Amino acid sequence: MSLNEAFKVIAHTRPEGRYKGAVIGCGRMGSTIDDEHVGQPSYIWPWAHAPAVIEARNIDLVAASDSEPERLVDFERRWSVNATYTDYREMVEKEKPDLVCVATRPAPRAEIVTNLAEMGVPAVFATKPMCYSLKQADAMIDACKSNGTVLAIASHFNWYGYYDRVRELIKGGEIGALRSMICHHPHTLSNMHSHTFALFRLIADSPADWVFGHMDDEERADSNQDLSGSGYIVYRNGIRAHLNSFSDRTRNSWTIEFIGEAGKIVSRIEHSEFELWGKHPETGELIERQFPGPWHRRSSLVDAIEQICRCLESDETPLCPGEFGREALELAIGMRESHRRGNTRVDLPLKDRTLKIEAFV
Repeated sequence: MSLNEAFKVIAHTRPEGRYKGAVIGCGRMGSTIDDEHVGQPSYIWPWAHAPAVIEARNIDLVAASDSEPERLVDFERRWSVNATYTDYREMVEKEKPDLVCVATRPAPRAEIVTNLAEMGVPAVFATKPMCYSLKQADAMIDACKSNGTVLAIASHFNWYGYYDRVRELIKGGEIGALRSMICHHPHTLSNMHSHTFALFRLIADSPADWVFGHMDDEERADSNQDLSGSGYIVYRNGIRAHLNSFSDRTRNSWTIEFIGEAGKIVSRIEHSEFELWGKHPETGELIERQFPGPWHRRSSLVDAIEQICRCLESDETPLCPGEFGREALELAIGMRESHRRGNTRVDLPLKDRTLKIEAFV
């Protein structure tokens, strides 16, 4: 690839227009989370929404809103943004942003996203989990569709360059037809495994059909609190997924396997190591091959913001649209419902849209 061709590849992902970005929720995910990860090599930063908007090409961070004034003071200091508001509606009316990142706690998120769509905001990027209940998720998606708003959920593994390579390798037949996916990670179903479920949906390229679950804690399973447990998902195209999540977080690891008819791809140690396994051309034995990492490594959140801007220019769909966020919530609820019903199969979509998972830890 010549130098000129390389720059063409990079330029191809840049939005053509110029956009204005804003953040609602100036706490951890909106502004400060990168402070917690200085020196950690597993991910490409930034991870917070504000610096990701700043780093993304052809979009400017012009405003922010938070109900706590002291957070706005810190936000202004960090990011040199002077247009700050305690009322996000006033911010939208005055600043007219093209893309709004909603980085609040889950409780007000459904109402905020619905209001933004009704106010005519072109694109909304809401952090995960997208909300508490399936009814809220339905309302968010319906409001955005009715008002022509692009809705994306920040389960940002879907934009991580290495998982983009995983999709390319699977589509290219490097491991044969994909048959199953397996994730091992000790965390709660709705909060952290929103990432896992959204990634499974993207890689499977098919909606989930039914689910089975076994929870770790009977008291939590009887409540609406988030919880850990194990589960099994069957997608409409026959691909199967296994989740092994448990309450012991002393071993903070994340391993995902994508298993095909002729090989497998494995992601280890918090998505920092990737392995590609295929059959030896002569013996047929499974051997490890070089994994072709992303050529242009960048923050997945930056890539997400740029892609959402490109969605405003074409019929391109976000790599994690609202429907994927809703399915992630529905899978978590479905696994819990399976446990409640005596570990039986639960068909999707769930008929009771009032079902919810409220708290997360």
